[in-house]
This record gives sequence, structure tokens and C-alpha cells, in this order.
Amino acid sequence: MTTKTQAESPREGRAHYLYGIIREDTGWEPDVAGLGEAPVRTVREGGLAALVSDVASLRVVPTRAHLLMHQRVTEALVQRHTLVPVAFGTVLPSEERVRELLRVARAPLSRALSELEGRVELGLKVYCHGDALTRSLQKANPELARGPSELEEDHEARLEAALRECTTKDLEGLKAGLRTLSEAVHEAAPLGERMLLNAAFLVDRTRVAAFEARVQSLVARLDAYTFRFTGPWPAYSFVDVRLDVEPADSAAP
Repeated sequence: MTTKTQAESPREGRAHYLYGIIREDTGWEPDVAGLGEAPVRTVREGGLAALVSDVASLRVVPTRAHLLMHQRVTEALVQRHTLVPVAFGTVLPSEERVRELLRVARAPLSRALSELEGRVELGLKVYCHGDALTRSLQKANPELARGPSELEEDHEARLEAALRECTTKDLEGLKAGLRTLSEAVHEAAPLGERMLLNAAFLVDRTRVAAFEARVQSLVARLDAYTFRFTGPWPAYSFVDVRLDVEPADSAAP
């Protein structure tokens, strides 16, 4: 979620740190601590509820402790509610500004909640052990051995082409096997030379166990790769809502 707020000093009380948006659930209050151990609470407006906690400043330093706390809060919330997550560091100066945000962005937030209803994000990263896979390919395909008159660079090029073909086939099979259990897939650019896949899957809560079992069954067939499976998370990769909140009082300093 992209957020845009104007920095201004809180006039009354403390600033409000924003974790995410849910549908209003009358009478429900979260039982979780947020940044600085301040209790997370709801601010309700127009059928929506913002999950906030009090902070002393309009700027929250992105320390590891703060980032982990933000993550823990959103993880706890998504266990019970469909959540539109908000990017780390989103702070508003007052409760009225939080209510204004909910009023101004009510339509796109409601659409996002409908699209995410009952769904969570699962992450999958795939890394390749290139040397091990190359040895496996050469063992299974004797024709990949270097010919008597073949230049070394030509042989290396043949091996690299075979490796690319193999990893492409394996990854396509992996994604095809998981796509039937997911509502949507988002692929980000791989990080580093060894990472081949950096994907997020939007999965219905009722299918999380089946999705994980499918991952495990597919992983068992691909022993030349390393997998990192994470989640469930709030659906950060599938939220596209821009929060533009202008100051409630244009004369504010």
C-alpha cells in the first residue's frame, strides 16, 4: 500500500501509528501491543476500522525492533480478520486524521477488503545449487560431456543452456502445481545469483494446509534446489490502494 501524508505536529495527545484496515467489527478490540508496547486499538468510521497505537512522534525510525513489532502486530491481526495492510512508518497526527483517511479512502479500501476477503499471502523463494544440478544433468545426459575436439567455452555454453532449460522447466512445473490452489500470483525480481523464484501467492484460508502440502510434495521431487516457504502474511503483494489524505485544517502549521 502506498501512503501519502503531510508531516505536521500532533495538536492533542499523541500521534497515531497505523498498521492496517479491517471491516468494522462492533465491540471488538485487539488484544496485542504495538510499537513501544502501546496497546493496539481501533478507530472506526463508515464501516471500516483502522488499527492504531499511540506513538510520540510523527516519524518512526525503521529499527529492526520496530520493523519486527509492526510485522508481529499485522500477523496477529490477519489470524482473525481480513486485513488491508499499511506500509511501515505510516503515522497520522490525530484520531480525526485517521477518521478522515477512512472517509476519503472508503471506496478503494472497501474494494480491497472484498478482494482479499478470507485470503492470506504465502511466500515462496527458490534457490538453485548450480554445481549440484549441473552434475546431475551430466550424469543423466551423457551427451552433455565435453567432446574430444570441443572448445571449453563451447562446452560451458552447452552446459549453461541445459541448466537454463532444466530450471525453467522445473519452475514452470512448480508454479503450475501451485497455481490451482491460489487465487493470484505475484512474482518479484529474484535477489542474488542463486535465487530463481521470488513469488507470493494469494490463498484462501481454507486452502492453506493443502497449499503447504502441495509445496512439500513438489519440493520432494526437486532435490537440487532450496526452498523457503513463509506465511501466512497480510496480503502486501496484492494490495494496490493509495492513501492521499490532505490536512483537515489547511491553516495547520
